[in-house]
Amino acid sequence: MSKVIFNHKIINKKDCKISLENRAFLYGDGLFESVKIINGKAFNLEAHLNRLFAGALLMNLKIVASKNDFRNDIERLLIKNKITKGGSLKILLFRDEGGKYLPENNQTSCLIISKFSDKILFTLNKKGVELGLYKTQLKPINKLSNYKTMSALQSVMCSLDANQKGKDDCLMFNTENHIIESANSNIFYVKNNNIYTPKLSDGPVDGTMRNCILRLKNLNYNIIEVKVKTEDILKADEVFLTNALQGVKWVSQIEAQQFDSQKVSQLLVEKINQLV
Repeated sequence: MSKVIFNHKIINKKDCKISLENRAFLYGDGLFESVKIINGKAFNLEAHLNRLFAGALLMNLKIVASKNDFRNDIERLLIKNKITKGGSLKILLFRDEGGKYLPENNQTSCLIISKFSDKILFTLNKKGVELGLYKTQLKPINKLSNYKTMSALQSVMCSLDANQKGKDDCLMFNTENHIIESANSNIFYVKNNNIYTPKLSDGPVDGTMRNCILRLKNLNYNIIEVKVKTEDILKADEVFLTNALQGVKWVSQIEAQQFDSQKVSQLLVEKINQLV
């Protein structure tokens, strides 16, 4: 029977009960992390824990446990659920029940869920991702923009728009009309041996795979953080998306503009897999 970790205790998944007064459910008052499992180990876990703890500090969510407690919990859960190869984790941290918009306290609860997958290492997608542009709801620029909060309505609405347009995903814009990310991924583009990605100050999620790529050595490409205009990305030589679970996904189309190159995307997949 599948197990989960709830408040640092291993319990049966079916025995995990969440109160109807849960603030994550009522107000989206919390944070989450999605982590890839490779060979039974959480990949790039430190980046996820660093972002989780930084977001908790910003939201005044009190975490009693240490990062090492989280590492131990994850290791115990993977052993219990016999995930020795591929899989994923979802870490959910939310403020304890009580109050309305003003919480009665800032104590937190934590739920960790694991899932098995037959995919182990990162692989490049065979069919290129087709993207639309989503401008109906602009993402505001603020301190929370860089974190994965449970208030994910922006990404939900973007995904719905992509589905209605028959696209795989859509690119989102901030209130200054700059491209910042897709519904579930950071965005990069290549032009003249330079790799460009939106600045964090423009409001994209501070992605763990994004950071992994920024730290890669011996790429022979300059990686530059910029404010991304639509016309710039449409003139790119290559475009790709990144996220923690899928790694790198090459883009074949944005609206009517076609892209054929996968050269940098394939290189990055190889470089990331070397980190395992």
